[in-house]
Amino acid sequence: MTITQKNNLSIIVFIALIILITVFIIYPLLGEIKNSSKELVSQRENFAILEAKIKNLDEFKVIYKNLEESFKKIDSLFINSEAPVEFIGFLESTSEEYRLKIEILSSSVSKTEKDFWPNITFQINTTGSFSNFLKFMEKIENSPYLIEIQNLNIGRSTGSNDIKASFSIKVFTKY
Repeated sequence: MTITQKNNLSIIVFIALIILITVFIIYPLLGEIKNSSKELVSQRENFAILEAKIKNLDEFKVIYKNLEESFKKIDSLFINSEAPVEFIGFLESTSEEYRLKIEILSSSVSKTEKDFWPNITFQINTTGSFSNFLKFMEKIENSPYLIEIQNLNIGRSTGSNDIKASFSIKVFTKY
């Protein structure tokens, strides 16, 4: 074998080795690098989304903390539908304050399509002076509860200067 043939054979072997190395080592490595870079980009996007969610959550916590007292005030507007004892106590103490005789009858919890919240309707019958009755009604209207006064009937009580009043109060309840 001559030197030229040896050189040609060496070049052919060298080119074959380069092709084999390229096909079996470099090309798969490039594919893995490409997949890894896609995965890295995807993980960065997910990380950015998570950072944004964490930031939003922190902002929400601050906003909620600022509004928490308002939420408690709103919650106190509604009575407990299962045990409206506090509201009935309010009515009784207010009637005593204005020297009115009071009779309270309640019905079950209801919710109609026109009502936004469930409610209990109380039928109230009172007897006392007209000026005290007006003060009583004013205090009820300005009470810390979400109410609606309905069906007000006032008449003179027999044998005295007092009046008899009968009315319904729709009191909105918690869900």
